[in-house]
Amino acid sequence: MKFLPPVLLAAAAFMQAVVAPAQVIGTDDAADQFFRGFVLKKDAETMEQEGNFQGALSIYQQMRQIFENLAKSNPEWQPGMLGNRRALTDQAIARVQAKLAQPAQVAAAAPASAQPASGASLPGVFGLTMPGAPTPVPAPGQTAQPGTAANPSSPAAVGSMPSLADVLSQWESAYRQRMTALESQNSIMQGDLVKWQQWYQWASGEITTSREKQQKLESDIQTKSEAIAAMKMEVAAGRATQKQLDELTREKISIEVEYKKAVQRQSAAETAAKEASQKLAEAAERINTVEMERNKVLAERDAAIKDRDAKAAELAESSKKAATTVRERDALSAQVLGMKTELEALRTRAQPPKAEEMKKLLAENERLKKDLDSAQQQIVTLKSDAVRKDQEIATLRAQVTSLQGEIATLRQQSSAYQTQVADLTLQLKQLQEAKPGVLTPEMARENTMLREIIMRQLRSQYRQQQAKDLVIAELKKMEGVSSKLLEQVEELKKGRLSLTPEEEKLFTDPSVRELLGSNGIQGTLIARVSKPADNTMNPVTALLEKASEAFAARRFGDAAAFYEDALRAEPKNTTALVGLGYAREREQKYAEAEAALKKCLAFEPENETAAFHLGVTFFKQEFWTDAMSSFEKCLTINPKNARGRHYLGIIATKQGNMERAEREFKTALAIDPAYGEAHFNLAVLYATWDPPQWDKARAEYEEAIKKGVTPDENLEKLLKGSAVSAR
Repeated sequence: MKFLPPVLLAAAAFMQAVVAPAQVIGTDDAADQFFRGFVLKKDAETMEQEGNFQGALSIYQQMRQIFENLAKSNPEWQPGMLGNRRALTDQAIARVQAKLAQPAQVAAAAPASAQPASGASLPGVFGLTMPGAPTPVPAPGQTAQPGTAANPSSPAAVGSMPSLADVLSQWESAYRQRMTALESQNSIMQGDLVKWQQWYQWASGEITTSREKQQKLESDIQTKSEAIAAMKMEVAAGRATQKQLDELTREKISIEVEYKKAVQRQSAAETAAKEASQKLAEAAERINTVEMERNKVLAERDAAIKDRDAKAAELAESSKKAATTVRERDALSAQVLGMKTELEALRTRAQPPKAEEMKKLLAENERLKKDLDSAQQQIVTLKSDAVRKDQEIATLRAQVTSLQGEIATLRQQSSAYQTQVADLTLQLKQLQEAKPGVLTPEMARENTMLREIIMRQLRSQYRQQQAKDLVIAELKKMEGVSSKLLEQVEELKKGRLSLTPEEEKLFTDPSVRELLGSNGIQGTLIARVSKPADNTMNPVTALLEKASEAFAARRFGDAAAFYEDALRAEPKNTTALVGLGYAREREQKYAEAEAALKKCLAFEPENETAAFHLGVTFFKQEFWTDAMSSFEKCLTINPKNARGRHYLGIIATKQGNMERAEREFKTALAIDPAYGEAHFNLAVLYATWDPPQWDKARAEYEEAIKKGVTPDENLEKLLKGSAVSAR
């Protein structure tokens, strides 16, 4: 038999694999069949982009046949992922078929192009777009009736006042249509998110499997190459035959073919992973869009509630006017009765009254009659207004009940978003803990995007908390405010996003740690809160935002000035008081910081942030007893404040109470296991114990270094010296 060089044998085997793929498929497993169908996808998409729809349709149909055969022959192999790919292939076939039939549809639709579509989007109430709305609905405060918008000259359109119940009824209809559309979009996005997550998981597993297979094949190729070199020497020495050498060469070529297939599978899997990452990013962006729409609808609902409150105030004012008019009517009636009595007395006198006096009395009588008639007409008008206002209030109460139901639905959606954020956060943590080679640039961008999603949710909840506090403060200023309405506003803070300690570890930036706080979402003074779109922002809110921006830029003096301006407008604003105290603390103006924080606690004794920063202010001045009292008050409000426990441990160390210091440090670590500073101070505590506990000190110091604490040269020398002396 003639000997062929190994390179020629490899080329022949590779050409055979390319020219006759049907022979290879017969021996491949289910994954190889799926891979073959997936490789055809790129060719079909290229043809579709080039305009070769017929060729693309043919390839898509081949893909569908491959996936259907795979589902029949291997029903237990990845049913979810295979079903998803079959559905996407069917969608592609339908899309290409629609493009092939598009010229006929355009020709048929050309004559009707002059007519507006019945489902066109029209402007709706409060800026909402209502698909297929027959007529635009006016917002509260407009004078045109819904039925007279097309004919401004009609009698009903001139000088008529719209009914608030009608406007709110039409708004509720538009609101429900929009909420239905948002729920439909959310359902579609949930399905897409699950599909692309499964696809991404499959691609990640395929990449890992392909890499492992490549490494094994590379090792096998190296082994075979060494065996062939040794065999050549054996053949040259006459100790082996040419047939044995050819057998080894064929085995090497077979391994090289398998290696090339593994490289192709890895490339296709990486392409699929990239596609899945892009789709996941698009799904997250669409979820963010739906969230923005939801917030917009909630803002419009708040505007409707404010309008309702204004109408209620008008009704109260009308009632007061009616009561005043009734009193005036009674007084006029008494005057008329007195005049009638005087007229009767004059008539019964012996001498007739003078003509001038009689004329005056008659004129006064006529005037009083006119005043009485006017008062009676005004009373009738006020009564009708009161009846109309009562009806509108009843309608508004029904609207509030409906809005409460909608709020419950939105809370369920928010809960679903929280579950998604939690799942994505756990996936992010798993990716961060994975091998360095697994984290691709696309996955790194996806991790950054997930953090931004969570931060947007946290900052949105912070703005909602600030808005709720301002609403409650304004409502309490009103006379006769309903306690039920205050309870409804308090209900808005339920269903908020909270992160577990494990999830909070993923956010290491100091400003983010301040935003997260020690018990879920806490109001922060350095959070970068974006300005709302509403141009009619409350002046105090605007000043607080400017102060937060200055604080974030470390311009503490400017931040303090903004907080002082806010306090001039609203002296009891606890947010401004806490911010002023914190800014003065950072400027080391401890007396002013102490005064602001104590004033805040006088207005709001349960303010955890004020108590904490008052403790920090005393701590920096080395007023240990006062600092301990403030931190203990903070922990009474929130026992899970790890930073407060940490400060108490340091103060106990200063006072020589080592047992309490150890207990406080360990409690802080139980609340937040990632708290590296607590490990470090615990190591210092054990090193200065009497007698020192070196083993515990070294263990705690190592934990502190692992959790990001900067190494301390003096403590390291002390620990190394103890280790040497122990030997």
